[in-house]
Parts: sequence; C-alpha cells; structure tokens
Amino acid sequence: MQRSGKLGLAVLLVMALLLANIATAVAQDEGFTENFDDPLLPGWEKSSEAVVVDGVLRMAPGSFALHIGDWSDIDLAVRMKYSGEGEVFVNYYFRDRDRYNLVLTTGAVSLEKFLDGNATSLGSAEVAAVQPDTWLDLGITFSAGTHTITINDQQVLTAADTQPLETGAILFESVGGATAEFDDLSVRGIPGGGPPPGEAQPPAGGEQPPPAEQPAPGEQAGVSPVAPSTTQTSTGSLLDEFLASQASTVSITTFMINLALAAVFAYILGAVYIHWGSSLTNRRKFASNFMLLTVTTTFIILVVRSSIALSLGLVGALSIVRFRAAVKEPEELAYLFFAIGIGIGLGDNQRLITMVAMAAGIILIGLRYLLRKTDADVNLHLSVASQDPNAVSLEQITETLRKYTAKLKLLRFDETPQALEAAYLIEFRHMQDLSQAKSALRALSGSLEITFMDNKGIW
Repeated sequence: MQRSGKLGLAVLLVMALLLANIATAVAQDEGFTENFDDPLLPGWEKSSEAVVVDGVLRMAPGSFALHIGDWSDIDLAVRMKYSGEGEVFVNYYFRDRDRYNLVLTTGAVSLEKFLDGNATSLGSAEVAAVQPDTWLDLGITFSAGTHTITINDQQVLTAADTQPLETGAILFESVGGATAEFDDLSVRGIPGGGPPPGEAQPPAGGEQPPPAEQPAPGEQAGVSPVAPSTTQTSTGSLLDEFLASQASTVSITTFMINLALAAVFAYILGAVYIHWGSSLTNRRKFASNFMLLTVTTTFIILVVRSSIALSLGLVGALSIVRFRAAVKEPEELAYLFFAIGIGIGLGDNQRLITMVAMAAGIILIGLRYLLRKTDADVNLHLSVASQDPNAVSLEQITETLRKYTAKLKLLRFDETPQALEAAYLIEFRHMQDLSQAKSALRALSGSLEITFMDNKGIW
C-alpha cells in the first residue's frame, strides 16, 4: 500500500475515534440516563413509598419521584408499567405550579398544561396498548412548541402549545390505586440554569406534590378521545400562532459551542475533500468555502429554527439572493450539500446526530478512496511536442513517462510529416519524480518541447 494510503487510513481511524468520544461527551452533557441500579437514587427527590427493587423504580399508590434538573427541548424515553385502578402521571418542565402532565390510564393518554396551578387540556387519544401489567416504551419529545408522544415506537398524540413553558425538571407520580414501575430512563435536552429558589422542589416531609386542581377521576375517564394532532384553538388563535415569532431563546454558550463545532467540522471536511476528492478543479481553493458556508448555515438555522415568521423571511431572501457558485462536477455539489447538512444539524442543536452522520460520511469517503479502482486520478497536464517525428515515437514517450508516474492517461495524440504532439493526464507523487521524468524525456531528444500545467498540485 502506498504511503498516502496508510496515512489516510490512520487519519480515518483517529478521526472516527475522536468524533465518537466527542459525541459521547456532548450527549452526557445534554441529559442523563438512569437504569435505577443504585437504591440510593442520587440526584432524585422522592417519597418513602418510591423505592428501587431489582433494578426498577417501583412507586406505590400516591408516591412521587422527582429528578433534580432543568431542561428545555426535551427528548424523554422510559420503559414503564402500572397495575391497579388509577393513573400514572409523567410530568416534564416541572416547576412547582407549572408543568406539562402526561396522564396514562387504561386504553388512553391525555396531555395537560398547568400554568399557575390552572389546568388546560392540550389533547388526548385512545391507545389500546396502554394496559395494566404491560411494559410500555414511552417517548416524549417537545421542541418548538410541539409535543410528540409515542408508545412502543408508534406516534399516538401530537399537540401544539403557542405559549410553551421554558424549562423544568422530570417528575413521576402514581395517582389513585395505581402502582407504577419505571426503568431505562433517558432524557436529552438543553440544560437550563436550574430552577429558581422555591421552584421545582419536592414538598417537605416526603409528601406528594399537590396535583394542582386535577380533574376528578370520573371526568378524566369520561374525556372523549381526541385524534392525534388535535388542539382546541379558534381561527383567531391559529392566525396569531402563524404570525407570531415563536423563537426560543438560545443560550450564548450553546450558540458559541455550535459555531465552534461548525468551524471544526468544516475544516475537517475541507481536508477530506482536498486529499481524497477526485475533482479536476483546484480543490484547495474550493474547500476554503466550506467553513464560511457551514458557519453561516448554523447561524441561520439557530435564528429561524422555531419561528414561522423568520422562516418565511428566509425563503423570501433566498428567492432573491441565489447561489451562483460555479459547480463544475457532481462531487463538488455533494460536498456542498454535506457542508450545508452539517450546518443545519448543528443549527438545530442536534450535535450527536450531526457528529455521527459526519463520522459515517468521512468513513465512507475514506473507504471509497482506499478501495477504488486505479483509474487515472491525475494532478498534471503534460504536453510533449517534437518538430522531428522521426526523432522520437509515441511508444518511447509513453514508456519513459510510465517509469516515473503513479498514473498515466493519454488524452490526445497528433502526428504529421512535420511534427508530433502528445497530451497526457498524469499523476506524480513527489516533485523529484517530475524532475526525473523531464530529464528522461530530454534524453530521448533534445529538441522535445515539454509543457507541464498544474491541475491539482503535487502533494
């Protein structure tokens, strides 16, 4: 294997390991996982009836468990099971009298919003899979004012909130005669500044937090199921929602981290394109645009990602200012889309997904470079001309060049009684090879006219 191939393989492996470690660190910084292996439950506040048994959090009727923390743009996944007559509450964005409350009861789920202790229904749906003594995979995603609820990887309910809560903690409750069990909890989200004093705190004495004017059990059971994505809004409120700017505040730390990652990823992508690309244009000059393109895309998406008005403004701006870069080969367009995709992913704060996608893309590009066929991958144009066709032949020129070039491709050949001219696409690994090839051609005939024209540069 050539030295460049070994170097490329080493760089490929180191890059994959580095990105994997960074992705793991970022994922840990933006959430937590809990397998309930520690009976002491560090980081939790709970009532005495909530205990860890055989690696499962078991909550007796009327108990609660609160994980201390503060997140927004939450993505929650947990395995759960309940038994007995009653309901299970999964609260998120919990802050004393404010919260979102997902209610699970036999054959149905419903979502409520509590603001200053007043409950508002956001939607409900019939879900046949929600049954006593049955383990369920519950998923909750809330971003840009939209709640998405999944049961066993099936979307069962979506609901919009035009005035979403900002941040909060995670709280589990068992209500009525229900006994609840939880396992394999995973929470992803943007860390907040923590709850202010007096908020999101469990009540003293280990008693359950008040449910803040929960509907009576008979009323809850009698709620007519509403199809997913159903919200109770009027025409006027829909118009207000459409016109209002709903952009959520992005912390300066998150903003700077994402911009820094965009710059680093763009630099890596540029290096990959320069050394592993096959374009005949000046790859180094073209790759210099990746950083500005990626950083700009990240900034734009961070600004408009949760605002309908700003998103529409972006569409209008792009219809006036069009992308006019001269894209000569499909590979260039593919790398531009790669850079834009990285910017969009980081702009939407999807760092882990973006890192994994970039690592996978670079690995595929590297493997393709190492395993591709030995087609001419040239970096120079060579023109050889002689005013005496009998002094040298095409075969002599070709065989001489073949000794010093890594790859050789005859592009054009012209011969007349008065002159001979041949044009090649060639690749030299080192500058020394070019000098030796030039000397060997001169040895064939001192009257040869030799022209080398740079295409990609000699590495």
